[in-house]
Amino acid sequence: MAVFREVFLVLLLTAAAVVSKPNIVYVLTDDQDVKLGSLDALPVLKSLMTDQGLYFDNAFVTTPVCCPSRSSILTGKYTHNHHTYENTVERGCDAPSWRTLNENKTMGPYMSMAGYKTGFFGKYLNNYGEPGSGVDLSHIPPGWTRWFTLQGNSKYYNYSVSNQGVKESHGDNYTLDYFTDVIKAEAVKFIEESSDSPIFMYIATPAPHRPATPAPQYESRFVGQVAPRSPSYNFDSKDKHWIISEGTPVMTKEVIGLVDELYEMRLETLLSVQDLLEAVVGALEKQKVLNNTYIFFNSDHGYHLGQFKQQGEKRQPYEEDIRVPLIVRGPGIKPNTTTQALALSIDMAPTFLDLAGWPLPEDMDGQSLKPILLGEEPAETNYQFLVEYFGAGTSPGVGCFYYGPYVPFLHDCVNNTFLSLRMHDSQNGDQIFSDFFSTDAVPMSQSDIYFREYYNITEVKLQVAQ
Repeated sequence: MAVFREVFLVLLLTAAAVVSKPNIVYVLTDDQDVKLGSLDALPVLKSLMTDQGLYFDNAFVTTPVCCPSRSSILTGKYTHNHHTYENTVERGCDAPSWRTLNENKTMGPYMSMAGYKTGFFGKYLNNYGEPGSGVDLSHIPPGWTRWFTLQGNSKYYNYSVSNQGVKESHGDNYTLDYFTDVIKAEAVKFIEESSDSPIFMYIATPAPHRPATPAPQYESRFVGQVAPRSPSYNFDSKDKHWIISEGTPVMTKEVIGLVDELYEMRLETLLSVQDLLEAVVGALEKQKVLNNTYIFFNSDHGYHLGQFKQQGEKRQPYEEDIRVPLIVRGPGIKPNTTTQALALSIDMAPTFLDLAGWPLPEDMDGQSLKPILLGEEPAETNYQFLVEYFGAGTSPGVGCFYYGPYVPFLHDCVNNTFLSLRMHDSQNGDQIFSDFFSTDAVPMSQSDIYFREYYNITEVKLQVAQ
């Protein structure tokens, strides 16, 4: 009888410890800028997140393109360590190599082992379930209790998802199919059905990624808005690196019109993300668990719209592409505060594990932001980190694609591989030191040499102004 009481007490204490763990909700947008003012158009986001939590003024990604950045978020590793170099299967995006090297070491399995009921809703990796990836929509990566995930890249209508390993096709009916709203409903249902254990939710919206299709009620909400004319907007200079000085023409009036139209539509798609966030917060409040829940709002990278003559895209080491929104609310976080502490995409997984009380794996490159969240501002805000991108182009004229009839994305016609050391100190401010490779593709062996140089900070070849 005494043994029974002891066993019962251990089980009771274990259950209490599990219940006391905080819920964690991670909302990730796709291609959302912070430098071009997208947050200013989202008052509900401000009231639910910024006014209630901590805003990171120095949040960055380490690779400014979708699949490599999402791989860094999931694994806590730099691109050169998880080996997803671009958005194609050939370059590692949801390739067999991803599943062999990384899928057992993402935040999903670790959070599951930490006692969490896990749910993934939205876009996983750009080639998930696509022909050539080696798996179909029956594949559920390890560690995820609930799996409701888009096949391929961001879409708003006419897409398929893996609903717990079963293919589910959607059409073009707004009420039934608009993807941001669909994952909103699935996320709310998950919260309502998860009162018996702590939950970890990864909610990845398509917005504001192209084609940036707004919900009908938000169409034309920002009509007449134009992309911000920042100092670098349509800027032409011969002292910049070759992709700006030689590779990209000055935008014409027609191109500027297309860029402004894209800017307007991007903002309109984000209004549905506000609706999603409001629904999630409401569901948590209804379940009486909001006060024990950390909510993160983040983007996989930034975006440029006309800066340095580059039209609507990413893949550059400049502020617009690498600086992202990061806002966190939850227990112990002081409302309506801002920190100058550094936060990177590779810090997301370590932070979630730390909040869950799980030891951080030694092979993660990032570090936990938990001390910052709980008010331990660093003694100094000097920092340095790597920004890297392995361009996919091989030679001029190969692999170009177009947005409208006027805008060739020259970065996909020629290679713009770069390694950048981003540095900040309180006296000299921000600097970006970069090495841009030639127009030919760079072998990985050569890239490894440059990495060793940068880690030792023994050689800086070109300073690139912001």
